[in-house]
Amino acid sequence: MTAFDETPDPYTFAVLPTDVYEVTWMSGHVEQVAATDISFFNERVTFLADGGGRSRVVLSAREEDLRTIRSITEGESLPLGGGEPA
Repeated sequence: MTAFDETPDPYTFAVLPTDVYEVTWMSGHVEQVAATDISFFNERVTFLADGGGRSRVVLSAREEDLRTIRSITEGESLPLGGGEPA
């Protein structure tokens, strides 16, 4: 496999499960984001997805710009410091 192959070797890379999150911005805009992991670091929320054995950033935003993050897959809300209670 070369670095340019789109299909990873199934014996080399484990496929991570993808969850769907509903993100509500402080402006009221609502969108859905598919991600394998969420990172909270330096007052930023970063959604990561598995892309052929590599993590790729799907969305990165300041916590203060988001009102809520809700896992549609699991039906839970993640608390944010800058917004209203979920």
